[in-house]
Amino acid sequence: MCGDRWLEELDSPVPRNYRDAYQRACSQMKDRDPAIDADTAGVSYTGLGGGQGRFEIPLLNRTYEISWPDLQVGEAGSGAEPSYVVQLLLLHYLITADGIAVRGQWVSFRDLPAGRVYYPAFRSGSEERLLARFGDDVAALQAAAQALGGRPIDLANHGFVFQVLPRLPIAVLLWKGDEEFPPEVQILFDSSAANYLPTEDLAVIARYLCGCLLKAVKTSEVSGAP
Repeated sequence: MCGDRWLEELDSPVPRNYRDAYQRACSQMKDRDPAIDADTAGVSYTGLGGGQGRFEIPLLNRTYEISWPDLQVGEAGSGAEPSYVVQLLLLHYLITADGIAVRGQWVSFRDLPAGRVYYPAFRSGSEERLLARFGDDVAALQAAAQALGGRPIDLANHGFVFQVLPRLPIAVLLWKGDEEFPPEVQILFDSSAANYLPTEDLAVIARYLCGCLLKAVKTSEVSGAP
């Protein structure tokens, strides 16, 4: 997965609250119809016979497979098991997704349900970390965005949209500083985002995206890519 020093908790021993949430999510999935969940989430589900099947869920620049009904999660191709945090995000996406169309209307994290409650942690854990790295280095943000399939969006001096999950786009915007104002970074969500993940999970998946951007630029620097 995309890990760096900002995301150490995603690779560390699983906190009890994550274990409990993961177990609850697995319990919730047991009585659901996997074909319906796949349809509302915009992901692939393949029936394998005998009541078994497999979801395929793209998460940014990786694809994960979830077996049904035992809910084992592995990266497509390698079978590598991701962190419990990523597994929980994928299960919550299947559980929460209601199939509503992505609206194309961008909102801030504070505009999400209960977003103001979580905003201080979201701001420090995502936006401020991107600002610290990319605020004065637009070229690095452009390279990292390109590596992760970001599409330019004309909402700021520099902006990119990332298809983090099939029906969950997230935008990262950067305003360059000048004599009057310092640089600024903002992360926006489609107004339908809460129909696909709970607000607390949206904060976590934004942090995941930030970690991937930071790792992408580090990889580019190590390889000497332009």
